[in-house]
Amino acid sequence: MVVSLLLVVLTDLLHLRHQLQDRELLLSAASNAAPSAGLQTAVNTARPGDDSRTAAPMPVSKTLQNSAASDWKAALPGLLIRDLSLVLLLGIVLTLVLDRMLLRPLRRLAQHADDFDPTLPPPEPEARQPNELARISHSISRVQQSLWMQLQEERRHTEQMRLELERQQQSLKLAEQSLAQKTQELGRLSRIDGLTGLANRREFDEALRREFKRAQRQRGQLALAVLDLDHFKNYNERYGLAAGDAALIRFAQLLTERFKRDTDLVARLGGEEFVALLPGFGLSSTQNLLDQVREDLRELQLKHEGGVHGQVLTVSIGLAAFSPSHPYLSPQALMQAADEALYIAKHTGRDRLSLAASSGVPERT
Repeated sequence: MVVSLLLVVLTDLLHLRHQLQDRELLLSAASNAAPSAGLQTAVNTARPGDDSRTAAPMPVSKTLQNSAASDWKAALPGLLIRDLSLVLLLGIVLTLVLDRMLLRPLRRLAQHADDFDPTLPPPEPEARQPNELARISHSISRVQQSLWMQLQEERRHTEQMRLELERQQQSLKLAEQSLAQKTQELGRLSRIDGLTGLANRREFDEALRREFKRAQRQRGQLALAVLDLDHFKNYNERYGLAAGDAALIRFAQLLTERFKRDTDLVARLGGEEFVALLPGFGLSSTQNLLDQVREDLRELQLKHEGGVHGQVLTVSIGLAAFSPSHPYLSPQALMQAADEALYIAKHTGRDRLSLAASSGVPERT
């Protein structure tokens, strides 16, 4: 609007200057046409009853100046109205042109910038735009394209990291499961004899302490038998280690078949020495079971020419039992009593069952 107003005012000034030049030319021509003697034109009008005064004649140049001033004053309101109309019209036209050529593209650019979604490809810039706006639009499009490509790259990288993390988590989970299984297996192996599959010395010691405390607390019975295969070193030397291992495995199976209650525990202490822990059993019932074990071993007919009788493999057994009538002070004391009974069986001919000295019952052959 200010530019339009300045243009209109400048146009009016030029127009006024042109009119003044025209007036000066007219005045100059009128002055040259008058007589050099200073003739003046006068019109005297005589009226009845007036006095005989005459009006002084007016010069031509003065008359033209007065006429020009009067014409300018009369034309001034029209010029102002025209100027205002032109200013308004030019303002409207400039506003429309600016809106169409500049403001609309700028609004569209601003809208595109506001609507920019990094997850979607950027839109193509408009074809019909002024050079400056086209450059701005292309610059914004390049920035959006760069951001979108960076985002896609970050997404791919993030997806790869997520997949790698899932793979690592899966591997870690499998490793933890494998470790737990191996730990469990190791714990089991640490309590099991590798050859026979029976409990080992560690498991037996814990079970003996546990069952001894229970028998003391409940004033119950607990039988403990130590079994040792006769002349087994000679058996290994004569028939080989493989045959010796097979004999140990077969004897372990025999014990497992004979003592199969949930509370019974059969263990291999080492070499050819085994042990049976029988909660709730007294001497008499345990003696019958162990005598049956000795008979079952003979029936297996495991050939042993260097054995007790020179025919088959046999076993010697030492037995001790805890009861309210024959208590022991500790699990170690009970184990020592069974070992002493086994020692007696070994040194009184082998292939027999010997009871602990505190039992007061004679040995059985």
